[in-house]
Amino acid sequence: MKFANTAAGLCLLLAVAGCAGPSVAVTPNENLTVEQRAETPSASGAAAFGTQRVWASGLSVVVSAPRSLAPSETSIPKAERTAVFTITVYNGSKASYRPSQLSVRATAYGSPAPELVDSVQGLNGLAAAVAEVPPGRDTQIQLAFAVDEPPAQMQLTIQPGGQGQDAPTVFEGQA
Repeated sequence: MKFANTAAGLCLLLAVAGCAGPSVAVTPNENLTVEQRAETPSASGAAAFGTQRVWASGLSVVVSAPRSLAPSETSIPKAERTAVFTITVYNGSKASYRPSQLSVRATAYGSPAPELVDSVQGLNGLAAAVAEVPPGRDTQIQLAFAVDEPPAQMQLTIQPGGQGQDAPTVFEGQA
Protein backbone atom coordinates (compact mmCIF):
# COMPACT_ATOMS: atom_id res chain seq x y z
CA MET A 1 0.00 0.00 0.00
CA LYS A 2 2.83 2.43 0.82
CA PHE A 3 4.35 1.73 -2.62
CA ALA A 4 1.01 2.51 -4.29
CA ASN A 5 0.69 5.79 -2.38
CA THR A 6 4.25 6.76 -3.21
CA ALA A 7 3.79 5.84 -6.88
CA ALA A 8 0.55 7.82 -7.06
CA GLY A 9 2.22 10.82 -5.42
CA LEU A 10 5.16 10.61 -7.79
CA CYS A 11 2.83 10.45 -10.81
CA LEU A 12 0.99 13.52 -9.52
CA LEU A 13 4.28 15.34 -9.02
CA LEU A 14 5.46 14.50 -12.53
CA ALA A 15 2.12 15.52 -14.02
CA VAL A 16 2.26 18.85 -12.20
CA ALA A 17 5.87 19.38 -13.23
CA GLY A 18 5.10 18.56 -16.86
CA CYS A 19 2.21 21.03 -16.99
CA ALA A 20 3.95 23.79 -15.14
CA GLY A 21 6.13 26.57 -16.40
CA PRO A 22 9.62 26.86 -15.02
CA SER A 23 8.52 26.10 -11.46
CA VAL A 24 5.42 25.63 -9.34
CA ALA A 25 5.01 26.50 -5.67
CA VAL A 26 3.93 23.70 -3.38
CA THR A 27 3.05 24.15 0.28
CA PRO A 28 4.58 21.41 2.41
CA ASN A 29 2.53 19.03 4.52
CA GLU A 30 4.64 17.52 7.30
CA ASN A 31 2.81 14.17 7.05
CA LEU A 32 3.69 13.63 3.39
CA THR A 33 6.96 12.86 1.67
CA VAL A 34 8.41 15.39 -0.78
CA GLU A 35 7.03 13.56 -3.81
CA GLN A 36 3.49 13.42 -2.36
CA ARG A 37 2.95 17.15 -1.78
CA ALA A 38 0.23 18.89 -3.81
CA GLU A 39 0.45 22.07 -5.87
CA THR A 40 -0.57 25.49 -4.55
CA PRO A 41 0.52 28.46 -6.68
CA SER A 42 2.24 31.47 -5.12
CA ALA A 43 0.54 34.83 -5.73
CA SER A 44 3.71 36.94 -5.46
CA GLY A 45 5.97 34.71 -7.54
CA ALA A 46 8.30 34.25 -4.56
CA ALA A 47 7.91 31.23 -2.33
CA ALA A 48 7.89 31.42 1.45
CA PHE A 49 10.54 29.40 3.26
CA GLY A 50 9.16 25.90 3.75
CA THR A 51 7.47 25.85 0.33
CA GLN A 52 8.41 23.34 -2.35
CA ARG A 53 9.20 24.33 -5.93
CA VAL A 54 9.04 21.86 -8.82
CA TRP A 55 10.77 22.31 -12.19
CA ALA A 56 9.64 20.75 -15.47
CA SER A 57 12.61 18.34 -15.28
CA GLY A 58 11.05 16.72 -12.20
CA LEU A 59 13.54 18.19 -9.75
CA SER A 60 12.03 19.86 -6.70
CA VAL A 61 13.49 21.94 -3.89
CA VAL A 62 12.24 22.83 -0.41
CA VAL A 63 14.09 25.52 1.57
CA SER A 64 13.45 25.29 5.31
CA ALA A 65 12.75 28.27 7.49
CA PRO A 66 16.15 29.47 8.71
CA ARG A 67 17.56 28.98 12.16
CA SER A 68 19.91 31.50 13.69
CA LEU A 69 23.34 30.38 14.81
CA ALA A 70 26.39 32.04 16.30
CA PRO A 71 29.37 31.13 14.12
CA SER A 72 32.50 29.56 15.61
CA GLU A 73 35.85 31.31 15.72
CA THR A 74 36.97 29.35 12.64
CA SER A 75 34.06 30.34 10.37
CA ILE A 76 34.79 31.88 6.99
CA PRO A 77 33.88 34.71 6.58
CA LYS A 78 33.76 36.08 10.11
CA ALA A 79 30.23 37.10 11.05
CA GLU A 80 28.15 38.04 14.08
CA ARG A 81 25.35 35.67 13.11
CA THR A 82 24.42 33.12 10.49
CA ALA A 83 21.12 32.06 9.00
CA VAL A 84 21.21 28.29 8.44
CA PHE A 85 18.89 26.72 5.85
CA THR A 86 18.24 23.07 5.07
CA ILE A 87 17.69 22.63 1.34
CA THR A 88 15.97 19.38 0.38
CA VAL A 89 16.41 18.39 -3.26
CA TYR A 90 14.14 15.64 -4.60
CA ASN A 91 15.16 14.07 -7.91
CA GLY A 92 11.94 13.34 -9.78
CA SER A 93 13.81 13.15 -13.10
CA LYS A 94 14.95 10.03 -14.93
CA ALA A 95 18.69 10.71 -14.50
CA SER A 96 20.99 11.07 -11.51
CA TYR A 97 21.37 14.63 -10.24
CA ARG A 98 24.60 16.22 -9.04
CA PRO A 99 23.92 18.73 -6.23
CA SER A 100 27.10 20.53 -7.28
CA GLN A 101 24.99 21.87 -10.19
CA LEU A 102 22.78 23.75 -7.72
CA SER A 103 23.12 27.53 -7.75
CA VAL A 104 22.12 29.28 -4.51
CA ARG A 105 22.42 33.05 -4.03
CA ALA A 106 21.32 34.80 -0.86
CA THR A 107 20.46 38.41 -0.10
CA ALA A 108 19.60 40.10 3.18
CA TYR A 109 17.62 43.33 2.75
CA GLY A 110 18.60 43.30 -0.94
CA SER A 111 22.37 43.10 -0.37
CA PRO A 112 24.35 39.92 -1.11
CA ALA A 113 24.76 37.66 1.93
CA PRO A 114 27.94 35.59 1.63
CA GLU A 115 27.81 31.84 2.15
CA LEU A 116 29.46 30.96 5.43
CA VAL A 117 31.55 27.82 5.96
CA ASP A 118 31.93 26.64 9.55
CA SER A 119 33.28 23.09 9.57
CA VAL A 120 33.33 23.04 13.40
CA GLN A 121 29.51 23.18 13.27
CA GLY A 122 29.16 20.90 10.23
CA LEU A 123 28.44 23.72 7.80
CA ASN A 124 30.73 22.79 4.92
CA GLY A 125 28.91 24.69 2.19
CA LEU A 126 27.53 23.80 -1.19
CA ALA A 127 30.95 22.68 -2.43
CA ALA A 128 30.75 19.70 -0.03
CA ALA A 129 27.55 18.36 -1.65
CA VAL A 130 29.16 15.91 -4.04
CA ALA A 131 27.14 12.67 -3.79
CA GLU A 132 24.84 12.06 -6.78
CA VAL A 133 21.11 11.77 -6.11
CA PRO A 134 19.53 8.85 -8.02
CA PRO A 135 16.05 9.23 -9.56
CA GLY A 136 13.31 8.97 -6.95
CA ARG A 137 15.60 9.92 -4.05
CA ASP A 138 16.31 13.11 -2.16
CA THR A 139 19.17 14.74 -0.31
CA GLN A 140 19.49 17.50 2.25
CA ILE A 141 22.13 20.22 2.16
CA GLN A 142 22.71 22.65 5.01
CA LEU A 143 23.84 26.10 3.93
CA ALA A 144 24.67 29.07 6.13
CA PHE A 145 24.83 32.73 5.19
CA ALA A 146 26.37 35.64 7.11
CA VAL A 147 23.68 38.09 8.24
CA ASP A 148 23.31 41.03 10.60
CA GLU A 149 21.44 40.91 13.87
CA PRO A 150 17.87 39.59 13.65
CA PRO A 151 15.49 39.96 12.08
CA ALA A 152 16.78 40.01 8.53
CA GLN A 153 14.53 39.90 5.47
CA MET A 154 16.22 37.29 3.27
CA GLN A 155 15.82 35.88 -0.20
CA LEU A 156 17.43 32.72 -1.56
CA THR A 157 17.49 32.40 -5.35
CA ILE A 158 17.88 28.79 -6.48
CA GLN A 159 18.52 27.26 -9.89
CA PRO A 160 18.92 23.46 -9.86
CA GLY A 161 20.92 23.34 -13.10
CA GLY A 162 23.19 26.25 -12.22
CA GLN A 163 23.06 29.91 -13.22
CA GLY A 164 21.53 30.41 -16.64
CA GLN A 165 20.37 26.78 -16.97
CA ASP A 166 16.97 26.75 -15.25
CA ALA A 167 14.49 29.46 -14.41
CA PRO A 168 15.39 30.86 -10.98
CA THR A 169 13.07 30.44 -8.04
CA VAL A 170 13.12 32.88 -5.14
CA PHE A 171 12.36 31.82 -1.56
CA GLU A 172 11.87 34.60 0.98
CA GLY A 173 11.12 35.33 4.61
CA GLN A 174 12.56 36.46 7.93
CA ALA A 175 15.83 35.04 9.18
